[in-house]
Amino acid sequence: MKTKFLLVLATLLALPLALSAQSPAPSTTWSFAFSGDSRNCGDFVMPAIAAHVKDEGDLLYWHLGDFRALYMIDEDMKAMQPTGSPLNNDDYLSRAWDDFRVHQLASFGQLPLFIGRGNHENIHKTREDYIKAFADYLNRPEIAAQRAADGPSAAPIGPWYHWTHQGVDFVTLDNTSHDEFSDAQLSWLRALLDRDLKPNSGIRTIIVGMHEALPHSTGSEHAMDDWSRGNSTGELVYHWLYDAQSAGKHVYLLASHSHYYSPNVYNTSYWKQYSKEVVPGWIMGAAGAHRYKLPKGADPAARDHIYGYMQGTVNPDGTVNFSLREISEDDMIKNKWPNAPLDAIHECFIHNSD
Repeated sequence: MKTKFLLVLATLLALPLALSAQSPAPSTTWSFAFSGDSRNCGDFVMPAIAAHVKDEGDLLYWHLGDFRALYMIDEDMKAMQPTGSPLNNDDYLSRAWDDFRVHQLASFGQLPLFIGRGNHENIHKTREDYIKAFADYLNRPEIAAQRAADGPSAAPIGPWYHWTHQGVDFVTLDNTSHDEFSDAQLSWLRALLDRDLKPNSGIRTIIVGMHEALPHSTGSEHAMDDWSRGNSTGELVYHWLYDAQSAGKHVYLLASHSHYYSPNVYNTSYWKQYSKEVVPGWIMGAAGAHRYKLPKGADPAARDHIYGYMQGTVNPDGTVNFSLREISEDDMIKNKWPNAPLDAIHECFIHNSD
């Protein structure tokens, strides 16, 4: 088992396969997948997500943060320890992110993977720890090429970045600590949007992924509304993105943080007071974390007590159709790691919820 662990880790540390190597023709429809919050039981859920994503032919997978719990030992890691070898807290903290790589990200093989920073990446860790630990993902070939193309306005290697593909600008933001959105991140985002809005930019679609939803969503009980700077800067970013939508771009907002599936999250009285049309947004945080009950005001199509991810299908005109993909207990069993106990998988599927 140790040999397998080392082989998988070595594979993950190799240079990532560039997305451009499998780019579809501009006139075709293509898809990508995303979700977030894979702590607690993600070692059981993420391999099943990976199997579905590969079977569906999605071009990439985007993880929106919260890899491991870090304030406690995740149930899946605890369950997969050899008999008689319990984890202590120090061992857990030193191994948690490696476990995320080996038992979650490795499941995707050579599929291009993009990651965002969650609030649990702040527990016992710093932003600098995150950048050092995941520099290979934060400087993937697509991101490095985009950074070079952006020139002086490019962000340094870190938790906010973007890459473009077939007229789509994928933007990863960092809003996981109370100093965000920082002035530096806002300045970078404003320059990025200004480039996208130029007549000859070639960008038709802007898809923004972040860990916590912007303020005044249907998930506002657990989002950027929780702190003063988050509330004010989050409102500003929403207005910027609404303006981009009004200028003719197709704009979509993706988040996780809350552990359920919820569509139409900005269709609230707060945002509708400014316009009849709101920016389309989703919360999808059901990749393994302890599952929450839905808040009051959630869209009728929202779902709790599920595991899964979302698939975004990009059409030739730049519009994107999003659909929920659920993961069953059978999916988790079929795609489990050899040392994953069936009783622990069942416990995670039945319970692991409010």
